[in-house]
Amino acid sequence: MTVTRRRLLLASAAASPLLASCATDLTRYRHQPVAGVAASLGVCAAAHATLQAGRVQETVVAGTCGAAPDAVFQAASLTKPVVAYGALRLALAGQLDLQAPVSHYLPQGYVHYQHVLRRKPGDASDTVPASMLARIPVAALLNHTSGLPNWTGGTLAPAFEPGQRWRYSGEGYVLLQTVMEAVTGTPIAQWMDAEVFAPLGMRDSSLVWNAALEGRAVHAHGDAASGMRWGVPVAAASLYTTAGDYARLLAAVVADERLLALAMSAPVVADKALGLEWGYGWGIERTPAGPMLWQWGNNPGFRNFAMVSPGSGDGFVLLTNSDRGMALAVPLAQQVLPVEHPVFRSSLLG
Repeated sequence: MTVTRRRLLLASAAASPLLASCATDLTRYRHQPVAGVAASLGVCAAAHATLQAGRVQETVVAGTCGAAPDAVFQAASLTKPVVAYGALRLALAGQLDLQAPVSHYLPQGYVHYQHVLRRKPGDASDTVPASMLARIPVAALLNHTSGLPNWTGGTLAPAFEPGQRWRYSGEGYVLLQTVMEAVTGTPIAQWMDAEVFAPLGMRDSSLVWNAALEGRAVHAHGDAASGMRWGVPVAAASLYTTAGDYARLLAAVVADERLLALAMSAPVVADKALGLEWGYGWGIERTPAGPMLWQWGNNPGFRNFAMVSPGSGDGFVLLTNSDRGMALAVPLAQQVLPVEHPVFRSSLLG
């Protein structure tokens, strides 16, 4: 079924350009069992996989619908760190200069589709001129300092001078997708299959819907968007994956010292009050136990969360098919990374 523009805008609203400290507080679930929170909130299907010292552990399921451990979920914005992993690999290989302006790779400008979340042939588009792209370094797309909006149904342009401050941007990652396609000469979904998913053993992951996913894909529970299919790759939101596959991505990130150092090399302040920063592809939460890399996901009817400690190699990924699923991340974080996590008071997770 087609996702309505209204629902997509509501989904985007959770990714407000600015974080409002303490607008959301999920910490009340901290000491409750994951299965108990799932049952009390009516979460249909949830799957989570953990890392211990960088090693992927068994996937555990919860919820009222009896999902299998290898169930395939929409990852939503958990797509962004996966695509960022690919971009950083290109940077480390000398193929992508993060400090170069976007215009270096797109000298003819950028065709921006104005309804990318429900894109179809004949949709309205506008062309962002190279002169504007010259103001945006590639790095600003990765750490959300491009000034571009999260999503727009109109003409795309920065709201402020790139690099001045942090503003969460799905549009920035779609632009990054186009840059990566220009660098590699390969459509993003095919390149990710060959260069990221296959090498990492992420056999059940794809940036686009395909028939092989049909038997194990879970649908959004009790949501009007339950029939949504991503037929066009969107680097900000279209990943299909399993908890086990995503845990392999987390393991790869913490195992690659050069990539990890690059990802954390130039953090920008996202929320000073909560101690939240953003690196190249990941949110960074400062805690007494050291920095934590994290990302949340929010598509209509899906709520997801991933967090990993670069220091210990411990971490987890949670995938759910419920608008109430984010609460399950709180007790899970307490089990795997037992420290105070201010991120669960962030308005982004609302």
